[in-house]
Amino acid sequence: MQYRIHTLVDITNTGQYRNETGKERARLQQQNFDTVINTIGMRSNIQYDYPPKVVIDIPESYGMVGKSLQNIWIFDWRVEMEYLFLDKFDDCALLKKDFTLVPYIANLTETMDCQPTMFVPGVNISFEMLR
Repeated sequence: MQYRIHTLVDITNTGQYRNETGKERARLQQQNFDTVINTIGMRSNIQYDYPPKVVIDIPESYGMVGKSLQNIWIFDWRVEMEYLFLDKFDDCALLKKDFTLVPYIANLTETMDCQPTMFVPGVNISFEMLR
């Protein structure tokens, strides 16, 4: 099954796994991406072909709060089991549950107000099942 995340949180996959002078922001961005991977990974083995991409759009278009243009990270990924996150006719219900109140690192390249610095489905992150 293939899924997509839309988020206002900077989850850029920089590949910066060490703390190095001059690369602090890249390290923090990678930590946010790792948080997303680890949260999904609590229920499944995640596979993806491309890192998250950032677009400038209106969050409301993706089921999040906000009517002004913002940076939005879009990340497509898949898992080996069908309907793994299904609950009560919502294909992404368990993702929403797992991500609720997971902290992230703010003040990177986000354009939104970063309070609180936790994932809140429908506010700063949304999910969809693609197939």
